[in-house]
Amino acid sequence: MENVQPQNYKTKPKIFLLTAFASLLVVAVISIAVVQSHKNHPNHGGDAVVKSTCAATLYPELCVSTINAAATAASAAIKSSKDVLITALSYTIYTVERNYFTVKKLGRSRKSLTTREKGALHDCLEMIDDTLDELRRSAAELKDYGFKNYSLADHKENLMTLLSAAQTNQESCLDGFSHDKADKVVRRALVAGQMHVFRLVSNVMAIIKNLTDTEMAKNSHSSPERRLGEDTNAEWPEWLSAGDRRLLQASTVTPDVTWRLTEW
Repeated sequence: MENVQPQNYKTKPKIFLLTAFASLLVVAVISIAVVQSHKNHPNHGGDAVVKSTCAATLYPELCVSTINAAATAASAAIKSSKDVLITALSYTIYTVERNYFTVKKLGRSRKSLTTREKGALHDCLEMIDDTLDELRRSAAELKDYGFKNYSLADHKENLMTLLSAAQTNQESCLDGFSHDKADKVVRRALVAGQMHVFRLVSNVMAIIKNLTDTEMAKNSHSSPERRLGEDTNAEWPEWLSAGDRRLLQASTVTPDVTWRLTEW
């Protein structure tokens, strides 16, 4: 991962909207490829592909529901695990973009925020912006996936570094609202969105790992390594507080079926 220089970091909000369109073109190339290759064909066996691919993740139900909702909204058939991966990453980027404006709106609507809380929200927006950058760079790493001579294993290290950083941003955002009771009120308004993104990214990472293991096993004619998630039953990251866990257990995030893959 490249270190972000302080002067660049401070100017990022100014260029967010200008860079968003250009960076989305990378995702569009990947996403449209999935749609154009499948939209005119029935989705025979698609459910089985989605379920088997999502089985490698820590959050399989979330994986299945978001992939199915996204594919339905885009009128795209899911034919392979590669399609599942591309759709999962594209939907995650879309979700983070929406989260950016949700957090921005929160800062404008809460007039009682302290100076420190306003600063923490600003930092959170910076982290969401960083997350978008990391996810879009991940999409760029995958733009040739499926073409001859492309090896997912060759890109795995970069992908995992980028996606791990994206996950850490969710934790860091919430950490900014852990000082007092007033902070925790704001934290409660953020935790569902941040954890939703955390889980979506986790699923993308798990799919990449499983596909890489399968690719390497096929090439070496040996058994793949154990899938990510098979060695742990942990539903929650260790840094998530008991209060946040109770709050999340009481709420359910529904996939946004208004999303349109082809509009990217």
